[in-house]
Amino acid sequence: MPSVTVLAVGGTGESYPQDRRTRVSGLLRAVTDGLDDRFESRWVGYPASYGPVAAGGLSYRHSTLVGVRKLTDAVSDTAGPVMLIGYSQGCTVIREILGDAAVGRTDLRNVTAVGLISDPEQPGDVAPGCDGHGVAGTGPPLPDSIPVHWIADPRDMICNASDDSFVRDLADLTEWMSLRGHQVWRRELWRLLRRNSFQNAAKTCLSPRQWRRDTRRIRTAAHEVLGYLPPRLTWRGVGVRNPRGGRHIAYASEPIDASGLTGCDILTQWLQVQATFSVPAPVRTAESALTSAA
Repeated sequence: MPSVTVLAVGGTGESYPQDRRTRVSGLLRAVTDGLDDRFESRWVGYPASYGPVAAGGLSYRHSTLVGVRKLTDAVSDTAGPVMLIGYSQGCTVIREILGDAAVGRTDLRNVTAVGLISDPEQPGDVAPGCDGHGVAGTGPPLPDSIPVHWIADPRDMICNASDDSFVRDLADLTEWMSLRGHQVWRRELWRLLRRNSFQNAAKTCLSPRQWRRDTRRIRTAAHEVLGYLPPRLTWRGVGVRNPRGGRHIAYASEPIDASGLTGCDILTQWLQVQATFSVPAPVRTAESALTSAA
């Protein structure tokens, strides 16, 4: 009988509005398929949209907030120990409820571990080889009581953008992007510009020294974007190889380090270790003992 419930929250485009599936889908399925029989895994559906980029058209921020409500309800409705896993935008959803728990707004006493693959709010120096941090900033605070494990490819700008990356400015500008809610987007853009609250605000000024620095930043941003794009690009019917590409979607298919394991494999192993050493064994009642003996 399973003793741990894993709630999985997918990335942009992997879920959709009114997604009522329970079987884990997308990249995270490579994590849950490898878990042993102590685990029961469930999918948490939410819009998973980024404005016009994915079905539904909600802004990234609105999509995340819907995901927070869905995941909070799923945790509350689950008896026994719970582990949370997220990929990309799904990490942002999980980081939000962890932030709420850190300040006492949400009760996550039954959450025993969290695994995050390509967290857009990844802090610095939490994953091997990553000297930057998530493209959306460092995210809300984390509760001390819940172990968190990050899986990150250093070449994936979503979780490891350089400190002063221009891509950060793009993330700030598009957080509220939505054609359905264009008035909200305009309002939030104006607020961002008026307050100059870009992640890179303190690193940007008008000076010849800044212009020289920006030349380097443009080259770095180009490399980061190429790493995010697919390994093969097509332009006007002509295929172009992109050797740097596909870093954001390779966690289930390519080794992430010298072990030869994929990022999903490593997270699967970590969850099983957490279940062994951190999750209390289920209490065997007389009735359950008789049932198993029969």
